[in-house]
Amino acid sequence: MRIMKCLSLFALSGVLLPLVFEAVWRLVSTYPTVERELGLSIQNLMLILWPSSLMMLPAGDDPSFYLVGLLLSMAVNVVLYVAIGVAIWFGFFKKHHVVLVSLAIILAFMWWYLLTL
Repeated sequence: MRIMKCLSLFALSGVLLPLVFEAVWRLVSTYPTVERELGLSIQNLMLILWPSSLMMLPAGDDPSFYLVGLLLSMAVNVVLYVAIGVAIWFGFFKKHHVVLVSLAIILAFMWWYLLTL
């Protein structure tokens, strides 16, 4: 697989996942009973797959700041996903296994930190 194809797939997923989570979160928040039961699970999954969503915490109720925060968070998420895509591409297709192991350690630490906040 060529690196540009690999990176474009990772970049696309870095854009689509925040949009999917935003839609799911808006849908779930309209049903308070569902939000109470699934809210924490969705938040944990969102922190794992969209770690830059923490940038949207100060947005509050201001719609203009919320949109700017969402776009900025999506841009950071694309950069993170492309960096992960580069590491995976080098690890699998160029046989640089040290890059893959380093990525796994960094992601494990990041997820542990985010999920224990």
